[in-house]
Amino acid sequence: MKNIKLLYLFVVATLVACGEYYGYDADTAKTPYQPMENVRLVKSLKTTNMLNGKEYSWVHEFEYDTKNRIKCINSDMVHYREVSSAGMDRLYLCNISSNATYYYMGEDIDVKYFVSWTYPEKPEWNSDMNGTDKGSFNSSGCLKRFTALDFEYSGSVLTKAYADGDSYYEITRNGNNVTGYKIRDTYSGEVKIDMGNKCKVSSHKNNTNFDFTGYFGYWGAETELLANATPYYAAYQLAAFGMLGTVSPNLPLGAPVVGHDGEQAYGKWTFDDEGYPLLFVDATGRKTEVKYVE
Repeated sequence: MKNIKLLYLFVVATLVACGEYYGYDADTAKTPYQPMENVRLVKSLKTTNMLNGKEYSWVHEFEYDTKNRIKCINSDMVHYREVSSAGMDRLYLCNISSNATYYYMGEDIDVKYFVSWTYPEKPEWNSDMNGTDKGSFNSSGCLKRFTALDFEYSGSVLTKAYADGDSYYEITRNGNNVTGYKIRDTYSGEVKIDMGNKCKVSSHKNNTNFDFTGYFGYWGAETELLANATPYYAAYQLAAFGMLGTVSPNLPLGAPVVGHDGEQAYGKWTFDDEGYPLLFVDATGRKTEVKYVE
């Protein structure tokens, strides 16, 4: 009997992870949201960064349904927690794993997520978090609200995201390319945080199904979501898959770094022979590798 119960739990866990739960079928589910067309599907991203002699990494694997909508995101990340004691700083390794599954239900969408933090040297710090974030699409297939956020569009172009009663995000663009955001006071319009025009845009067209400005955090608003509090550690993506309307048609070069000579340096993309982006190295040296669905 014990083995039967364990098998049952395994089957349920497998069904949830793959997006088949209580009769839900991702391949036949209907929704006004439509993914980007005539582009190559990104299979995975791996971002790495060297800080204090340690390599931080973020690996995100993507699964799609038969309509090429994002279905699951599975992530493994390596982080280091800094602790100060007796005047000494020490870094403790933290392995972070997350799973997010998207459920399309007509105008509504649920994203179920699970995140765990594991400290090999400090198991008493281990923790996990799970939840379901809910939203709904408008007739154009753009999210009109999602958990703590309400969105305002001009046509299909996102202009504002309201996080709470006191402030909102104003998305800044160069043409249709997102360059950053400003956080304004709802009542006075005063700019509280100015991240507008933070991101420079390249001349290279983005021929993938993935908006990298969303992944890099230049849309800003998604950090209001508990599971996505920082861009690279996000359990799932919304803007990157076109759920927040018009995406950036060009690849981003990121924020600049000012050298000793006063010149601004930006990131650089490397492409394969067919012109698809394979690697981005931003101005700080952080690398993002891209792999595709074959």
